[in-house]
Amino acid sequence: MIPVWNILLFTLIPAVSMAAGSMLAIWRMPGPGVRSAMQHLASGIVFAAIATELVPEMIEGRRYVPLLSGFIIGVGTMMAIRLLDSRSGAEVNRGPWGLLAATGIDLLIDGLLIGIGFGLVASSGWLLTIAITFEVLFVGCSLAVTLIARGMRRRAAACSLCLIGLLVPGGASIGYLVYGSLDSAFQIAILSFGSAALLYLVTEELLVEAHEEGETAVGSTLLFVGFGLSLVLSMLLGS
Repeated sequence: MIPVWNILLFTLIPAVSMAAGSMLAIWRMPGPGVRSAMQHLASGIVFAAIATELVPEMIEGRRYVPLLSGFIIGVGTMMAIRLLDSRSGAEVNRGPWGLLAATGIDLLIDGLLIGIGFGLVASSGWLLTIAITFEVLFVGCSLAVTLIARGMRRRAAACSLCLIGLLVPGGASIGYLVYGSLDSAFQIAILSFGSAALLYLVTEELLVEAHEEGETAVGSTLLFVGFGLSLVLSMLLGS
């Protein structure tokens, strides 16, 4: 069993990635073509991580009710968060706080998934850590720009994103400590919930923003490159 302090240390990697993405966007934002290409790459990595590390555990016991319940609740939760953020933003001239709160919940769920991955097997935890590191890097980039556009000062935006990035190691610690003590049905439901939430984040954040610049052959290719690299990494870590 991995000590929880090691989990905290490992999951500081995506927290640092979030901070780096926000700093990069504030001081020198990459061009739209580069962002789109890298977001496709990150999406492919995340998709493969879910397919190889989470889905097999979810379907192994053929527990249909907890699997479908967790998946439906996960999608519903993410859609409700987005709806609340858009409504609160419209009511207060699209201020930054609703967006920060929604992002904090997203990061907490990401952390829970990493913790659960380490609870399953160390290789799953590592692969999910790598996938989510790429995801939050570009989330940090886009959020920093959005927060500044909503009236937040550059320094305040950077500090806020650095702080909420710490929710990833916090969520990972909770997921790692709690997951092993749950009944198998609850474990499947939590895996399904987290997978649905992560899929929603990738499709509704990374890929939507990536496609704002138009679909390109490079972007599409990099999505499959990311998927393939993640498959190879899964085999290497599992060996």
